[in-house]
Amino acid sequence: MNLIIPMAGEGKRLRPHTFTLPKPLFPLLEKPVLQWLVEEVYRALSHPVQAMVYVIRDLRAEHRRFLEELARRWEAEAHFVEQTEPLGTAHAIYQAKAFLSGPCVILFADTIFRASIQVPEDADGALWVKRVEDPRSYGVIELSTDGYIQRLVEKPEVPPSDLAIIGIYYLREAERLLPAIEYLFQHQIRSKGEYQLTDALQWLCDQGLRLRALPVEDWLDCGSRPLILRAQARLLDLNGSQPPPKLAGTVQVIPPSYIGEKVDISESIIGPYAVIESGAKVYRSVLSHTLCRKGAHVEECILHEALIGSYAHCRRAIGTVDLGDYSRYG
Repeated sequence: MNLIIPMAGEGKRLRPHTFTLPKPLFPLLEKPVLQWLVEEVYRALSHPVQAMVYVIRDLRAEHRRFLEELARRWEAEAHFVEQTEPLGTAHAIYQAKAFLSGPCVILFADTIFRASIQVPEDADGALWVKRVEDPRSYGVIELSTDGYIQRLVEKPEVPPSDLAIIGIYYLREAERLLPAIEYLFQHQIRSKGEYQLTDALQWLCDQGLRLRALPVEDWLDCGSRPLILRAQARLLDLNGSQPPPKLAGTVQVIPPSYIGEKVDISESIIGPYAVIESGAKVYRSVLSHTLCRKGAHVEECILHEALIGSYAHCRRAIGTVDLGDYSRYG
């Protein structure tokens, strides 16, 4: 089995943090989103993975090394293919066409999920879905009377259902995607101006492909600052707080919270739902529902729903702040 991981997007909703870090590598509890995702897939898969194929653009050397190590950790081979133009999800997957053969899982790596990945024997593949209040921002599916997917629509103005596609796909015969994507190219079929995987799958369903929609227990979208902080809170609820380290000075830690190694915190209240990554410094501050990345420095602040980037310096701020890596406020 192969894993195809498109990660060439610009991550606009998570700027300024994606100027220095690909969105799939943004950490939650000091573990990249992609690693959370891959670990869940490996937990549920019944087949070993031979190749982890990353669809990339402008990837830094240190990030490439991490992805290679992630594949080695699971005894798979790392492969890199480039998507030089942002022409859509189907176009991204087509760049990995050499690996679209046999059983394949496609992971869009800005999400964390918990679910069974077992596909019914009567299906040619499956998509994992979640009921949402407003599905207009997602790919949406509609089911036939016999329970198969009969319609897929990308970010519809009038959704046919409330079942949102979370970005995890399985095909028993991934090579069937190739003629479907090539059909989109040949006939210039685009949605929202791009070649979409949902349109390729729709073509296959029209040709008789049997896709099931499988529910997830948890779905944590990690595509923007508010969603990152919401996902962080959920992970803290699921994983609990580790015992806080011994901290000098007057410090109160309100669970659930996470504090990394070699932090310097004094005269502060941390939590609930705060994460202080390794090497960060916090002085005379109150932080709740906040993430302070590694090496960040927060001084005399009262922050709620804030995201402080790596080695950023935030001083005398109140409320919600969103600072990119190495930036300064106050």
